[in-house]
Amino acid sequence: MGTSNLDHRDEPAGELISGVLHDARDLAVAEVDKLKAEAITQVKDVGQEVKIASVGFLILTVAAVMFGAALALALVALNLPPWAAFGIVAIGFAAVGVVFLNQRRAIAKAA
Repeated sequence: MGTSNLDHRDEPAGELISGVLHDARDLAVAEVDKLKAEAITQVKDVGQEVKIASVGFLILTVAAVMFGAALALALVALNLPPWAAFGIVAIGFAAVGVVFLNQRRAIAKAA
């Protein structure tokens, strides 16, 4: 659409309305295309973040297992039976997990 002739007084009202509707449609299509492109970019960014967070959680899980084994072996070194030492550590980890889950539920209820 050229903008060299901006005087539209001689055009019929139907053509003016048609032109406005056409321009509005073009603007809406352009806006939808822009929103789609932004959404795709955001999804890709979130996907990358999820991958990195997953690797981080996996490494933290391995660290927690190793820490638990170290604690249990320390209790074994203090002359506790191995089954009791590992049981005590497992109960401790379970208690901490329950505390975190209850805190998460409290936050979810508050929100």
